[in-house]
Amino acid sequence: MRKEIKDFKRKDLFEHYHSRTNPFSFVTTKIEITNLYHFCKKHKNFYATFGYYVMLAMNQVEAFKYRYEDGKFYYYDNLYPSYTQMFHDGNIGFFVCDMKDSYQKFIKEYNAVQEKFLKTNQSIEPDVQDVVWLSCEPWFQFTGCVTPFDKDITIPQVIWDQFTMEGDKCYIDIMIMAHHGFVDGSHIGAFINGLKELIENIKI
Repeated sequence: MRKEIKDFKRKDLFEHYHSRTNPFSFVTTKIEITNLYHFCKKHKNFYATFGYYVMLAMNQVEAFKYRYEDGKFYYYDNLYPSYTQMFHDGNIGFFVCDMKDSYQKFIKEYNAVQEKFLKTNQSIEPDVQDVVWLSCEPWFQFTGCVTPFDKDITIPQVIWDQFTMEGDKCYIDIMIMAHHGFVDGSHIGAFINGLKELIENIKI
């Protein structure tokens, strides 16, 4: 549900950053995902599963739920994943998936939406604001990532790379993009720590 915030407490700070050419913060960090790796070796669906836990963690941090639309501030109660998907011809598109109230229901929903989406071959992004843009670069590793952005679209974005093994531990690099008018380093830190905790508590 969307709610307009008429007396936004960070209004001055938002305008300070929004007046700049690039008002976004880009942070790339390395996290351990060993539990998730073993879980997905058993249950598959790595892309969908990691996105699911990203969204659980991001929904725990209020700052990521604000948007700036047509000169007004809004708050969304719940955020949903907008996945980037490659078609069979190599082109890409985007689809939104409902979060559901359990992982099993989410995966069932994800697979149904993805299957239907792949048949459309349409690359247009859904015109919705209550989402987080998710993507993956499984072909290589990166230590930094800057994506195309539009300062008038305040939707956060998360991208992760090819996982790597170091001994018996599995790691991944994850990039978080967020409008600095809404999100500070402390909020990004809360998201990262929340994601780590969720992954550590996965029962294989």
